[in-house]
Amino acid sequence: MNIRPALIVLALLSVLVLSATRPAYSERTIYLHVCQELVTQARSYEARAESHNRIAKAYMLQIENLAKYPKNQGTIAAMDNLFAQYDQNRKMESKLRELYRQATEEAKECMKQID
Repeated sequence: MNIRPALIVLALLSVLVLSATRPAYSERTIYLHVCQELVTQARSYEARAESHNRIAKAYMLQIENLAKYPKNQGTIAAMDNLFAQYDQNRKMESKLRELYRQATEEAKECMKQID
């Protein structure tokens, strides 16, 4: 009995079965990955906003401590510099909070589309 034709038929059937299967990813899975990326991005924005908030609070403490010293050209210049840095951090915090809101809304819309 020749086994070669049986192996060829078995190999051809195996190739046919394997080629007929589709990838494991479905459209829903891809959407879930996109939604997860949006959530991750929103969390990143929130964490960065909190960081700028802490830095701004530290600048405010420095300004308050510096205000206790006698006023001269050096303390005035230092306070101006600290106020400028404080304002920059508050602006960055505000922008990042807005980006957080946008990313959160997009993630919610993404999740609604999946359902």
